[in-house]
Amino acid sequence: MKKVLIAVSLLATVTFGLAGCSSNSASKEASTTRVTSKSQDKISEYEGIIKTARDFNENGHYKASNKALNGIRIADLTKKGFGSLKTEYFQIQKSNDAFLLKEGKKQNQAVTSNGTTNLNTNNSFSSYPKFVGDYSFYNYDPDRLQSDLIIDSDGTVVQENTDDTSFHGVATISSDSQGGILSYDVTSGTKNTKSINANVKIVVTWSNGQNETYYGYTSYDGNVVLTDGKAYDGDLVNEVWVQ
Repeated sequence: MKKVLIAVSLLATVTFGLAGCSSNSASKEASTTRVTSKSQDKISEYEGIIKTARDFNENGHYKASNKALNGIRIADLTKKGFGSLKTEYFQIQKSNDAFLLKEGKKQNQAVTSNGTTNLNTNNSFSSYPKFVGDYSFYNYDPDRLQSDLIIDSDGTVVQENTDDTSFHGVATISSDSQGGILSYDVTSGTKNTKSINANVKIVVTWSNGQNETYYGYTSYDGNVVLTDGKAYDGDLVNEVWVQ
């Protein structure tokens, strides 16, 4: 009798175990299905945005095209299945930026009554020539977009990224003496942070309409450094660039 009871007990245990495995497997499949479905929905949504941005671009509405592209989260474009969308996103953006920069230069030549417009070039860097040039992203990280930053004498800015894409904008520069701004001790080659006193403030207007502020100064070893002064991932600095 005991042998029969033990056998029944073992059978129940095995059956329960198999049921558990089956349940876990079904749960994983359902989760994968939900993720895939969510990605497909996002891809469909972004395809619609790309179409709108392309139509604006082809009809000469470059600012409207870039504004439409703002509806796409760039981080999503690195995910599986988004490759073609990523390619088209940056192709459209590059085309928009090229025309906007060209228009900005024309408007500068024929002085407008309402002052500056998006991506209008300028001569503000003529008084600060040492801040013109090529910068490298300090503590380069292939998992982050930033790679190189190029500032031209007319204020044109290009940020080259680790995935071979680029962002375009125009900057203005002015004198600034603000203290206590977060940066790295770039002379040490480490991630040790420090507070600096700014010499200049550089405000970049990117083609998507967003503004970004950098504080420029000269390090102890004579290198020109830009920092946005923002904390990143706990005790790091968000963006520091060294010329």
